[in-house]
Amino acid sequence: MSLGQSSKKDATIYGEVIDISSYVANGMKPDTPDRKALAEASAKGGNPLGILEKGTGKVYVVTMNQANTSANSTLLPYLGLRIFATGKVYKRGGVLLFLLIDIGKSVK
Repeated sequence: MSLGQSSKKDATIYGEVIDISSYVANGMKPDTPDRKALAEASAKGGNPLGILEKGTGKVYVVTMNQANTSANSTLLPYLGLRIFATGKVYKRGGVLLFLLIDIGKSVK
């Protein structure tokens, strides 16, 4: 199965975990307790979480490398935090897909 154009090696991105729906529709980041609670409820309701890349403003839709693992359940503990994420980047048209391998808190 081909996933479009991909990076040749693993990529590391730095950014912030966001609720994609709230960010794209309203420009809302989970940077206050109230906004974080709304983003958590949105994610638990099935809306996707993603990564807003620091410096570029690119939004990555995240999928998991491991079968039977939810991207939202993996990203939820990092909601609103600065993170680093390692994985593979796939691009088709204007969509950036990030196949997540590892994630952690960032000091950058």
